[in-house]
Parts: sequence; C-alpha cells; structure tokens
Amino acid sequence: MVRLSQARLAVVLWTSISLFCAAALGAAGGPQPASGDPISVIPADSLFCVRINNLTGTMAKIDQFLTGVSPIGVSMIVPAQLGKFLGSTEPKGINMSGSFAIFGPLPGGDTPDLKRIAVLVPMSDYKQFTQGNPNVAPPDAQGIATIGKEQPMFVATDVPGFALVTISNNRQALIETKKLIGGPGATTLAKRLSPDELKRAQDSPVWAYANIQTVSKMFGPVIQAKLQEAKKSMQEMQKPGQAGQAAAAMDMNISLLNSLMQEMQSASLTLDPGATAIRAGFVATAVPNTEMAKVLQGGAGTPDKNFMQYLENGAVMNLVMSMDPAAWNRINNFYLDMFATFAGKDPSGEDFRKLKKLTTDATGALTGTLAGSFSTDVKAKPPFRLQYVVGMKDPQAFYRAMEEMPAMFESGPIADLYKQMGVVLKFELKRKAETYKDVAIDAIKIGINPTDPNSEQSKMLAVLFGQGIEGRLAVVNNLLVYAIASDSGTLVRKLIDQAKGDSTQPAPSEVQAAMQLIPGAEKACFFVTYNYLRVLQMVTAIMPMPIPQTPVQSQSNIAIAGKAAGGSLGVELALPKQHLMEIMTIFMQMQQQRPQDQPPGQPQKQPQPKPQGQT
Repeated sequence: MVRLSQARLAVVLWTSISLFCAAALGAAGGPQPASGDPISVIPADSLFCVRINNLTGTMAKIDQFLTGVSPIGVSMIVPAQLGKFLGSTEPKGINMSGSFAIFGPLPGGDTPDLKRIAVLVPMSDYKQFTQGNPNVAPPDAQGIATIGKEQPMFVATDVPGFALVTISNNRQALIETKKLIGGPGATTLAKRLSPDELKRAQDSPVWAYANIQTVSKMFGPVIQAKLQEAKKSMQEMQKPGQAGQAAAAMDMNISLLNSLMQEMQSASLTLDPGATAIRAGFVATAVPNTEMAKVLQGGAGTPDKNFMQYLENGAVMNLVMSMDPAAWNRINNFYLDMFATFAGKDPSGEDFRKLKKLTTDATGALTGTLAGSFSTDVKAKPPFRLQYVVGMKDPQAFYRAMEEMPAMFESGPIADLYKQMGVVLKFELKRKAETYKDVAIDAIKIGINPTDPNSEQSKMLAVLFGQGIEGRLAVVNNLLVYAIASDSGTLVRKLIDQAKGDSTQPAPSEVQAAMQLIPGAEKACFFVTYNYLRVLQMVTAIMPMPIPQTPVQSQSNIAIAGKAAGGSLGVELALPKQHLMEIMTIFMQMQQQRPQDQPPGQPQKQPQPKPQGQT
C-alpha cells in the first residue's frame, strides 16, 4: 500500500468538508452578497471550482436525507473534525453558514499540478481565526499564517470575506494568488460566467464547475499520449486479425474525446437534497460556432402530454420527447461521423452519404411527439419489450427509407462493421403482413447469425435473441406505432387500440409520480423514467453464471428531464430516497443468498435462515 505524506494527508482532511458535502449533496443557500461570494474572488481561468452554500444548512439537509438510509449523520462530525484540526473545541472565526469553495490550480509552476489547489473558508472574523485557534499562528510580515503546531502543513492568508488556505508547499503560489485577486483589473470567475450560470452558482446548495477549454490546454497533450499508449497495448494483446478492431475502437474514443475537449466550453453540476429525494442538474455549454454548438441549438417544443398514455407502469425506462427532425439529423450525422471513424471509413464517402440521407428521410417523415417504453421480459427471447408511438407526417417517405434498410444490412458500412465483430445481420421487411381493425400491420425481422457458431459470443447471442428480433409496425390516425418483442403482434394491436381510442387517458401512475420530483418537468423537451432494479433483474436473468434471483418490488423511479437550446444542454435528475432504499434492500438480499466460500473440492453450503432480528 502506498503511504500518503503527512502534508497530503492533511490536505485530504482539510478539504474533506467540501468534498464530502459535494458528494453527499447540499442544502439551500440563496444568493450571497459580493463580499461573501467565493466566485467573486476565484480567478476566471481556474480549472475547476466546487462551491457549497450554507454549510450548516447543508449538513442538516444531508442528515435529513440520510435518515433511514444510514445511521451516521454529518452535522456533528464535520464541525468536530474541523475544530480538532484547528486545535479548539469549535472552529473560531469561521462562518459555518457561509459559502465554502475549492478551486485550482493556483498560479505558479511550469507544468499543470492539481496539488496547487486551495480552499476558500468564509470568515466571520479573520483575526479571531488566527488568534483564537491554537493550531493557527498569527500572520507573518507577508500576511501568511501557518496552520499546524510542530510542523505547519497549511498556510493561509486573508482575502475579502475569506481565508485562502492551501498546503505549505504552495506558499509562493498563495502570495501570487492574493496579489492577483487584489490587483487592478483582476478578472474573477463571476465575471466569466453567463447570467444563468451565475444564478445557478449562487442559488444552488452545491455547485461544481469545470472549464473544459482550460482542461484541454493543461492536460490535452498528456491525455492524448496516454490514450495512444493504451491503443498500442491493446493492439499487442489482441489475437491476429483482431488488432484492427481494437485500434478502430480506440480511434473512435480518441476522436470523441477530441471533439469534447475542443468543442465544449464548460460543464457544471448542481446538487440539492430533500427529505424524500436528491436532485442534480447538469449543464454542458459548447464553444460557439462549433459542430457541438449546432447539435445543441435545440428548437424542439414541449411534448404533447396526451402521448404519456402510451407509457407503462413497471417499465425499465419510459421516454416522452418532442420530435425535432432538424435536431435529430444533426445528432445522427454527428454519430455517423464517429461510426465512420470506428469502421475506418471516410465520413464523406458515398456509403455514408447514402446512410445519412436514409436517416434524414426517415426522421424527416416524423413529427410532433414520441413516447416509448422499454420493459423486461426475462422468460422470452429477446428478454425485453420495446414499444413506441410517434407522430407521422409523411408515411410514403418513411416507408421508402424502410424499404432501403435490407440492402444496408446486407452490404455497406453497417454490414462490414458487424462482420468484423463476427455477426452477419439480415433485415427483412414484409409490408401488410396482417390486418387489425382495418389497419395494415407490417412485419420486420432482424436475423442475427454469428460467423462462428461455436464461439462464446455466439452462445450469448443465442441466449439473448434466439433466432433474431421480430417487430411489428403500423400507421394509424397519423401515428406510427412500433413494437419489438417476442409477442410483438399482441403489443402492436394494443397500441392500435389505444391510438383509435380516447386520446385523453391519464399517464401511468409511476410516470406521474416521477414528474412530481422535478419542478418544471412538463416544460422540458424530453422526460425519462429509469428503474435501476428492473435493469438489474434483466441482467441477472441473462448472465451465463448463476446469480441469486430476488423478486423486484419497486414502485419508484429515477426521473430525468432535459432541454437543448442556444448551444447548451441542460439535464435535471431526481433520485427518490425510496428508490435508493429499494436498491439497498435488493443488494442485502442478494448478499444473504450468496453461497459462502468453501475450500476447494467441498460442496457449497446453502444459506440458512437467520433468527428473527439478526442482520
């Protein structure tokens, strides 16, 4: 085990307040005055910043959320540890209801170094901080105070409203930072942020920010070098004939990373706990006039709420979203370019021009709103059901695109890629295969044929898909209804009945409950429910090794809502405490059912029931 130096260990102890709260979530703090706002002090070009508003309220909210989840709270632990570190019963001079922040790196040094991080500690009385805490020495002639008795591990200096603290090795960087902050024309992070982002930073309980362009400048070359080393290692480990696949996969990852680092301006995360749920918000902003900025221009409206009737209780995932063909085409082209890189093809070549036109024609035929559900069906092949309903404005254009699909699967980049992975796909479309209530139903089948029927991959595909995937689709009342399942005919007929019936039926109860978790979710461009336990149920059912099965009794879902507009993507997520407790219960049951380890050659013991009350 590698032992940390004493100074580094102390850094971890000091910064644990902010890091723990950021990880465990915070409480409402409200806008701060300029003198108490850390981002009005932090330099604009900082790589990152983590801010926690109202630490006292944060800890109380964390304790409230942890009730019933964990027997350990933080309201007493954090102040006690901080007081112990400073050498007093309770930390003196610190405003525990103020805004704490970690940022970095500090100025100085020829190479990027994340050891040059600093903590802004809000002060109620800086003089009391340096004189009232036994482990803090008074400032020297340069205004630097040391923290630690026998061997000072930290240094601190006063800046407006805060003590700026870092490890003692960063003394010179601390002096330079203080001059930079107080210097004429100093640009702070508050001046760099957009008005919306500034409001998020001031209003959110916890706010974390990363300047991706600074990340790219500081660490881009190092990251690229490491990826190339990993690519070379993977090629050396692959069997003859497979090295090209590994290189292509790594090239696609490198290309994606390059796009993110060159075209993303910044990313930020907010966290907010409540008594019954945790909410998190994520915003990614693109560099203006880049391809990513075009993809994130948005333009989609709000989905039609009536489409929620097509969603399902008990689903792994439900989705309702507004259909914007232009936005979809930008996304499709972005991914097709990445796919071309993975396949070792020219994105501007004839094959990919045809593929892009095909996707453009298909999405251009759709309109309005899309609603779909993905559910488990562990006793069937495939072990899932997929159904969706979407507005249709041009059925002829849609079917023209569908009729070109078989040729795309038999030859071209899609077929080539799957052959490289050891799979031959065959796409079959049968128009008007059956009729139900005067509605023609079309049938599709995707055959999945491994090139090596004796390979482990072949055996896994057989377990998952049997002879292939079957689906049914139909157009009714300007809607496209689509189903993929072992009983896709039954499923599509149910959708036809719904499309012909009352269009004002309420959303399923689980969807309604999930929407209540995110304020303003009804105005988002897309809304998703996600159930981790049902995913776990499907995964454990299809794994080749035996895994204890536990009945899934889940009535709660993770909620996700988002919108792309003006070159930014904003996503809100809510995790109910109930869902977290359901997950914990399932894992405890699986642990109890797991056979105990036995010496080699001896049969495994079966788990015995525990006496009531024993855990």
